[in-house]
Amino acid sequence: MSEQNYSSYSSGEERRPRSRNGSSQRSGGGPRRPQKRRGRGGLAMRVIGTLLLIAMTTGAILCCFGAVYVKTVILPEASLDLGDFTLRENSVMYYQDDSGQYQELGQVLTSISSQWVEYEEIPEDLKEAAIAIEDRRFLKHNGVDWWRTAQAVFSMFTGGDIQGGSTITQQLIKNLTKKNETTVKRKVTEIFRALEFDRNYDKDTTLLWYLNIIPLGAGCEGVGAAADKYFGKPVSELTLAECASLIAITNNPSRYGPYSLAKVANSEGELWDSKQWNKYRQEVILNQMLKEGYITQEEHDQAVAQELVFVGMEAGSSSDAESAENIYSWYEEQVISDVMEDLQEKYGYSDKVTRQMLSSGGLRIYTCIDPEVQKKAEAVYGDEELLNYVSKSTGQRLQSAITIIDNETGDVAALVGRIGRKEINRGLNLASSAKRQPGSSIKPLSAYAPAIEMGLMSPITVMPDYPYQVLGGKAWPVNVDGVYRGQVTVNQAVENSYNTVAVRTVAQVTPAKAFEFATQRFHLPLESGRMVNGEVKGDIGIAPLAMGGLTDGVSTRDMANAFSVFPNGGVYRQARTYTKVENSKGEVILDNTREDSVAVKDTTAYYINSMLTNVVSSGGGTEARIGGMTTAGKTGTTDTKDNRWFVGYTPYYTAAVWVGYETPERVPAPGNPAAQVFKKVMTPIHEGLADRKFPQVSGLVSVSYCMDCGGEAIEACQYDARGSSRIATGYVFPEDRPSFVCSCHSLEEGSNSMVRVCVDDPILDANGEFTGFYRAAGPYCPEVSVRTLCYLNLDRESVGGAVARDSSAFYSAYLAAAGGQGCTVHANAPSTESPEPGEPEEPGGTETGEPGADDPALPPDAGSSGGHGELINPETGLPYGY
Repeated sequence: MSEQNYSSYSSGEERRPRSRNGSSQRSGGGPRRPQKRRGRGGLAMRVIGTLLLIAMTTGAILCCFGAVYVKTVILPEASLDLGDFTLRENSVMYYQDDSGQYQELGQVLTSISSQWVEYEEIPEDLKEAAIAIEDRRFLKHNGVDWWRTAQAVFSMFTGGDIQGGSTITQQLIKNLTKKNETTVKRKVTEIFRALEFDRNYDKDTTLLWYLNIIPLGAGCEGVGAAADKYFGKPVSELTLAECASLIAITNNPSRYGPYSLAKVANSEGELWDSKQWNKYRQEVILNQMLKEGYITQEEHDQAVAQELVFVGMEAGSSSDAESAENIYSWYEEQVISDVMEDLQEKYGYSDKVTRQMLSSGGLRIYTCIDPEVQKKAEAVYGDEELLNYVSKSTGQRLQSAITIIDNETGDVAALVGRIGRKEINRGLNLASSAKRQPGSSIKPLSAYAPAIEMGLMSPITVMPDYPYQVLGGKAWPVNVDGVYRGQVTVNQAVENSYNTVAVRTVAQVTPAKAFEFATQRFHLPLESGRMVNGEVKGDIGIAPLAMGGLTDGVSTRDMANAFSVFPNGGVYRQARTYTKVENSKGEVILDNTREDSVAVKDTTAYYINSMLTNVVSSGGGTEARIGGMTTAGKTGTTDTKDNRWFVGYTPYYTAAVWVGYETPERVPAPGNPAAQVFKKVMTPIHEGLADRKFPQVSGLVSVSYCMDCGGEAIEACQYDARGSSRIATGYVFPEDRPSFVCSCHSLEEGSNSMVRVCVDDPILDANGEFTGFYRAAGPYCPEVSVRTLCYLNLDRESVGGAVARDSSAFYSAYLAAAGGQGCTVHANAPSTESPEPGEPEEPGGTETGEPGADDPALPPDAGSSGGHGELINPETGLPYGY
């Protein structure tokens, strides 16, 4: 055909018929009727042809667009690699038993429970039940059942449901991709994905993944978790009836799931519960299996007749049983919290991502729990009457929390967050999340350990139990009993928790250095300083570091970890709740290996252990004493009495106990309830354990020292004015021996210490009460009435007018009381007349007036002094030198 003729056809013009000679036939009078009829038919054909051409052209264009769309949009999403998908798998926590083997502690709870099972573990009945009811041509098609797909498309165009028609392969893809929207695009994409998937994976792999991730109600994902949930057995042990029952759930878990609470009417209007619906659907599946030839009639009938026994929560019942089963222990909850925090810190994950990892990432968490210790602690704390105090003003029940550390490993062995049954997850954990002021329990960490470590003191160092300064017009600080005792040893101050000595110790160390020790050596989370309502608040100060009035506070975990340094010989170990975390492939994603650090020298730890043992044996912590076990510890009470602490340890465990109200208010309990709880928990934990000592350090030497100045004791220390010897024996390391000789006691004439008094002339106050002083003996006092006393040659500046108990032993106090007046009873010389015959001479003296050699109140060589009769100062009425 020529280009010209092609053009004429293309233009749509009608070709005129030609005559046999080639000329065109024309009608002079118009067209004939037959020609007219042919013209009308030709027009119709031309219209139809045109429409068909347009349709074909449009179809071609649409096909081109469709091809481009499939190629650019659908096909890129069609390929699926199973390696790109992380299966939902429950994370599991493990503990190490006595043999060193790891045992399952529990699973990380989630709304979804999943257990991966291998293909060989899945019964053939279960596989066949799924194929029979869900996709009977599964083994024959290429991923898409075109007949069922055509039916679904027809339903779409007729206004029906476009769902349905999905093969097992397509359902797997939907569950993997989590794309479940009802759209044409999703359906088309799913088809192409199924075709591609079927080319890449065999039927066994497809069926394995399908059965492992299919939703089966009650939070179960996959047949492994469902078999355990509903029947309490491994999937491999399911019967035919149970297999059909599980697959029955897939159609509609809310209706066919045995634990669903929904009740739905059947075709006759009768309300059925979920178990009845499950049985109905099970029989439908068994019938289909029989029809497909998977089972015999006999097997069918036996399965139908078998009673289905579901374990766990009954349908329609309260969910309390399941809820109780899904409550973490205090320890498990802390492990999860620690792992989440570490994942976020290391990888920068969000809170949502870390929760998803823990709930369904198949993590393996190796914990540090000691199940027996945790069990015993929970048994004590589970008693609602452990501390039976209810606030009259607020109705709050007194609460408590405890953290226990294994001294051998340095890890958290047990932890309990409050008294009573644990009823919720992620509630307030008073053991680790609540920060409370520690009161005096902080003293060994921020005052005494730093001072000893720096060589500023030892347990036999003497310091004044006396106010440090005037604050707000009052002497500060005060002790809990309001009494100042004067000169005391550090050991006494620790044993009885004297605030004054702790304050002076921090001042000597300096607050900055004490803060550094508390935070860097003992890792307490103290506040260096921040703005609060326009005012800088912080813990770098004498008061917070010496008496525990912190800005925020500390937890029992913080305190137990810090105190565990002492029974470990000065070594700090971070108290962990877990050692490592592995992902589902067994790769370590969190390695919680720690490096030990030396917090204080072993000699410092030894001193602290010695002093804190005295606290429990004879000081303020006797309520915590564990029978037959060496125990040390420190009490703590805040100024407002709303926090009570006891942080104690044995050679085996360290424990910190806090007692108080959740919303702080004064604790009414007598004694120290925290020490009482410590004993109740730790006593059963130590049953069967042999007593032993804390770490020993060689090189100790015995020294005798003066209890009033800390110097090396001298003979005069025995004759203290208070009537008892002031010499004590202690054991210290060589570098801590007293570096000076006692200078506060002296028997030398002329010293500002020794006074000879006459016991016949007591000094009375204005009310006629004995002041404790006697007037100085005069030249005429009989030696039997004369005592040689050593007053303290010490100066103590008055602070706020406070008076210490030892004030009467000061020489300056004696001078003030005596008023410069000597003995008034024996003011005149005695009569020189000889005694009547038979009358005995005055005992205790000689004719020369020298003191008797057998006077027990005098030093052995006092009689050689010749007395003081002729050494009276006429201006003061006292012997010279006084």
